[in-house]
Amino acid sequence: MGTKGTRLISRIAPINALDPALLKTYGGQLYDNFEPGAASLHGVPLPYEGWVEQMTGCSPSLAQALLPFPQYCGPLQGVNENAGNSTYHSFQLKVEKRFGAGLWMLVSYTASKMLTDTETNQPDELSWNGSGSGTISPFERHRNKALSTGDIPQVFTASLVYDLPFGRGKRWANSSKALDYLVGGWRISSITRLHSGAPFHVNSWYCNVPGQFRVGCYPGQIQGANPWAQDKSSFEPSQQLLSSSAFEPYSSFDDLTYYGVGPRVTNLRAFGYRNQDFTLAKTFRITEKVSLQLRGDAFNIFNLHTFRRQDFDTDVSSPSFGYWNGGVTDPRTIQVSGRIQF
Repeated sequence: MGTKGTRLISRIAPINALDPALLKTYGGQLYDNFEPGAASLHGVPLPYEGWVEQMTGCSPSLAQALLPFPQYCGPLQGVNENAGNSTYHSFQLKVEKRFGAGLWMLVSYTASKMLTDTETNQPDELSWNGSGSGTISPFERHRNKALSTGDIPQVFTASLVYDLPFGRGKRWANSSKALDYLVGGWRISSITRLHSGAPFHVNSWYCNVPGQFRVGCYPGQIQGANPWAQDKSSFEPSQQLLSSSAFEPYSSFDDLTYYGVGPRVTNLRAFGYRNQDFTLAKTFRITEKVSLQLRGDAFNIFNLHTFRRQDFDTDVSSPSFGYWNGGVTDPRTIQVSGRIQF
């Protein structure tokens, strides 16, 4: 199965942004400010009379004056922006079998890949870099195309439901109403899920490019360097997982004309996920049309924990780059409930 998404909701095409070509043209002059009464700065004319005095939300810098709409400090992005694209292709297998005596099983497996240049249109979820845009540059949108942060290449799921063979109409203990109330009507069900880990996005919050370029700094991986500081199969939580020496150092971004050659999302993956949920339920027949069901649900019954992608610091400018932050997936949860069915 495959899908192609076009004109997806996005936040990758702000209209108030500067072309990175201007970085080499003006360099450090971009941070210089217009003085009150000045008609120009470094050959760039004042946007309009009174502009310097009007700029209270941000400084009247040369970079700000070069913007298409210099009176606005923000990127001017609409929530209805639809510049995103995605592709998804997969192999999907499902095997379902209904056995006799109340047993049903379903096994499914998916091998897939998803590429996209946008993840969401919510600004609070896009703060992967100092610009807060979650993109490399609106003038280099082709570089945004990468693995989706939600790309899970392999997923295996197994489910079963089994009506235990006791009580009225079943194989055993079907001789009396008392036995039926005691051991009849029991059902067990379980869902097991295993899947690959999600990819890391490695970025640098330290980014010397003026904010008016709406550029994020993404360090490239050094050729031949091992990105893993330790083997995931024997992970020691107190030690670094990702090696900072395998990526361009954040000092590379001291140069305000440089914002890295790394991808928006890498092909390095976090830990895989394992989980099993279990349910034990009993149905009491009150009348022909009314029954009472009591059930106990155990989510993550074996209390397995996964170190998620977001549990690791992937900012190369951070002293804790590559370290685990202490978060894991949800622990075992048990609940007991009842419901009347009619």
